[in-house]
Amino acid sequence: MMLFRSISVQKGPNSFRIVVDTNIFISAIVFGGKPRRLINLIADDAVTLITAQELLTEIRRIIVAKFPDFFEDLARVEKLLDSDAIWVRLGGVTVTESRDPDDNKFIEAAVLGSCDYIVSGDKDLLDIKEYKGTKIVNVSEFLKLFSN
Repeated sequence: MMLFRSISVQKGPNSFRIVVDTNIFISAIVFGGKPRRLINLIADDAVTLITAQELLTEIRRIIVAKFPDFFEDLARVEKLLDSDAIWVRLGGVTVTESRDPDDNKFIEAAVLGSCDYIVSGDKDLLDIKEYKGTKIVNVSEFLKLFSN
């Protein structure tokens, strides 16, 4: 199975800076569909991914515990993150916005990375809608925004 493909999308000077929730990465790896289309945009440098070590750790933990048959695809995601992501170090900003304290790390990464969007499937994050100029959208909304 090919997780990432090259589609010759040119990265422009105004490309979006995004944080992607781990649930989107898990869905891309295991199920494909729109989450995989989003990850392909990252692989093709059409958008700029901002991430943190804590987010990768969460992806690893979930794949190993719940989807061990997808360990090879996890390796592809790790390679993508190593080559294409901009890494931020969490702990520099205190965020307490989400009902689920575990979700605040995505908002913090977005603040530290000056992101335009957080892409998530998590209702606790989606209900916030926006935090200090960073919009929080689901993958369908982001793909629609990106195509416009």
